[in-house]
Amino acid sequence: MAAVELTVFHFILLFWSLRTAESQVMALPGCESYCGVIRIPYPFGMTEGCFLEERFKIHCNSSSGGDPTITVNGTDLAVSSISVYDSTIYVMFPIVLTNCGVKDRNTVVDLEGSPFVFSSENYLVASGCDNLALINQNNSAIGGCVSICDENRDPWISGCSGIDCCQTRIPSNLKVFNVTMKGVDGRNGRRGEKQCRHAFLAARSWIDYGVYYSFAGDNPYGMKDVDSIPAVLNWGIDKWVLDSLVSKGAYYNSTHTSTCKYMNTSINSTIQSPVVQCFCETGFDGNPYISEGPTIDSYRRKIKAKMAGLGMLLHFHSIYIIIEKTRDYETAALKGSRKQLVGIVMFD
Repeated sequence: MAAVELTVFHFILLFWSLRTAESQVMALPGCESYCGVIRIPYPFGMTEGCFLEERFKIHCNSSSGGDPTITVNGTDLAVSSISVYDSTIYVMFPIVLTNCGVKDRNTVVDLEGSPFVFSSENYLVASGCDNLALINQNNSAIGGCVSICDENRDPWISGCSGIDCCQTRIPSNLKVFNVTMKGVDGRNGRRGEKQCRHAFLAARSWIDYGVYYSFAGDNPYGMKDVDSIPAVLNWGIDKWVLDSLVSKGAYYNSTHTSTCKYMNTSINSTIQSPVVQCFCETGFDGNPYISEGPTIDSYRRKIKAKMAGLGMLLHFHSIYIIIEKTRDYETAALKGSRKQLVGIVMFD
């Protein structure tokens, strides 16, 4: 048991060493890189000269304790995290709500003309009795799901399988989130009354953690008391902006430690959009959007960290072997002493 615990400790220590040795994502020199506890990497920024363009401006009011926000086509979205590693930004997305005893909410979020697109890692989730939720674009439904009624549903069974709740992955590269809800076949719900209905966009990770799996009769999640849910957007920068940076020498990756690729307009389309996403090459870390980004030094630091972690692991393993050998020697010596004592007693 002790050996198992020691091995687990070694691996925890090793991974902790490797994790803390990773290079930090950087903002531009002289720019704040955090708003409260939220990291703000370039091309995002909070003050003039610290963001690539106005569409990447983050509004920070850390003194009030609130999350930073980003304004997209007039809609303010609270930001919970930004990643340059996989070009994602997690935002708090407004819930669509109707007939729930409070003012109806139906915010249309339009990303057209912005560097953002709804990630296919999001799900449309709808709850309520006989609730048909549809995602609309250009006056046509392009996705949706329906939740049906079941008065005999076991309240202890969790999950979103179509009874009082439904979910479906959204179409790839969705630019406008516009949801409508109505009763199935024009019905209002059980006994004909108007039912409380919700619909929202949610990141798959939020769903996988089972945060919303909590049913309570006709109002499964009590979402009338919740304003927003975590959702994820993909982002990139305009190709002409990148070309301009390269021509000005503001972005010049002479060491070839990062690369930029087109972000396709559709998963099945060969037409490339004028938006690119940049990534560090394998073995490097840092911010691929700045000239001081991924460097060979960061790679060497990572190798050194791995070697240090491995050396520490071997060191503790050696100590463990010495302790075990010493224990074996002491046990053998004790057995020998006992045999000698028994011989003396028998001789006497």
